[in-house]
Amino acid sequence: MTADNEADPYLNDAVSGKAWEDFCDSLKSAGQLILDHSTDDLDRIEGFRYLSRLTRGGLHAFIENGDRVFADILPIPHNLKIGCDNPDSYYQNVPIDPAYRYRIAGTRGTVGYLSIGAYSGGYGAGAATPGCQDVIESNATDGDEFIDLIVSVDEPAELQPDQRWLRMSPETTTIIIRNFYLDRTSEVVSNLHIECLNPPVEGPGALSATELTRGLAMSGLYVHGVARMFIGWVEDLFADRPNTLEFLPKGDTANGWGDPNQKFRHGYWTLEPGQALVIDVPPIEAFYWNFQLNNLWEESLDYRRLQVTVNKHTARYEADGSVRIIVADHDPGQGNWIDTAHHRHGTMGLRYNQVTTDVPPTLRVVDVSDL
Repeated sequence: MTADNEADPYLNDAVSGKAWEDFCDSLKSAGQLILDHSTDDLDRIEGFRYLSRLTRGGLHAFIENGDRVFADILPIPHNLKIGCDNPDSYYQNVPIDPAYRYRIAGTRGTVGYLSIGAYSGGYGAGAATPGCQDVIESNATDGDEFIDLIVSVDEPAELQPDQRWLRMSPETTTIIIRNFYLDRTSEVVSNLHIECLNPPVEGPGALSATELTRGLAMSGLYVHGVARMFIGWVEDLFADRPNTLEFLPKGDTANGWGDPNQKFRHGYWTLEPGQALVIDVPPIEAFYWNFQLNNLWEESLDYRRLQVTVNKHTARYEADGSVRIIVADHDPGQGNWIDTAHHRHGTMGLRYNQVTTDVPPTLRVVDVSDL
């Protein structure tokens, strides 16, 4: 045991097992959120899976990828789904410390849209309100583009040719990278790397008791905070206006951890057996758009295996350029069918990226036989 470890104020909590016990107790108490806010068996089954996914996400963010000096650009854990996650997006998060300067560099890839943003706050219980400091975006290219960014609070005195500045604030905690596919079968995501330009030490040290104890505590708070926030979205914003699509309050979109280039309509859907929700989206000029169906917990449904989303590239268009989306438990043979995937209710989202003029969709519930 080193002198540094002996001076660590969290040493006893870590080595005695108390930090681990507190973490397990936090997870156990989160289960009550699922019991209190679910209405059927499938809600509960998926709700407890949701907590397991959030647990993986918290441990990934605060322990496995928690080093803010020797950071890595890593994808979020498989099937971690939060707040109407976009089925067309490949998400990566990087924890950073605004006390340092970083360089992010690499190939852009061929996806339709790439954004790299600096964000503050978080969704963990007790965390500061999420905020966006700056976002650099890039529309589709031929794939040869090289991305080169300096990430810092103060503007660099000089930049290399084709180098850009991504502005942080003293509150920035996270870099979020979004790759939006139009066609997953043919497009390639960006390949970016991050380097701290002024590290305080030459290399990472041993895991400390403080890092472990705080990481476990933050992971537990993350599970509670994320679950509570998006349960609140459903119950406070959408549940009393079923089968409608409306904009989120400003603080939950661009001012949070959303992409400021997006307009995002959101809603709660509910259907009885034999019913369908028909959504008519008028012709609209947008670089990208998609519609998706989610469960009650704001998780996108199983887009890897089921038809639960449609985007600008995959949509079937009407003669006038409009799009008809039909949410039903089986394919009606017309429009763009969205499978309810064994659910009777949930949430949904319609997002536009770089839209010129917003025109609201129309929604109506009909009997499937009438289609």
